Amino acid sequence: MMTKVLVYAYCVGVFSSRRIERRLTEDVAFRVLAADNHPNFRTISDFRKLHLKTLEGMFEQVLKIALEAGALKMGRVALDGTKMKANASKHKAMSYDRMKEKERDLRAEVKELMAQAEAPTPKKTSVTAISGATSCLRNWRGERRV
Repeated sequence: MMTKVLVYAYCVGVFSSRRIERRLTEDVAFRVLAADNHPNFRTISDFRKLHLKTLEGMFEQVLKIALEAGALKMGRVALDGTKMKANASKHKAMSYDRMKEKERDLRAEVKELMAQAEAPTPKKTSVTAISGATSCLRNWRGERRV
């Protein structure tokens, strides 16, 4: 029973004895494998330590069987601890709804400015208003003027 629980726990990414114990009370799959037994985390840890060599060989066999069955692919995964400073601003970040609303406002503003530019009797439209709208649109799209 403990072997089944350990193999399943490792397959679903649960490695800690305490987390395995918690899953034995909360997760149906763990409860079925353990036949509704609830061993203590120390019991799980001691079982693992006591049978480490045997379990190591068995885990290799399980991986080989899964590889032959096509259930997994062997490859390389590389992780490093690189930390990079983000350039996102909390104040300029937008939700999706707010972004759609801003897009509608900008489209309406651009249509209004284009209508004013095409009108036979053009109203006095300041150049700064047009350039401000287009620069706002560029900034929203992520384009930058160099």
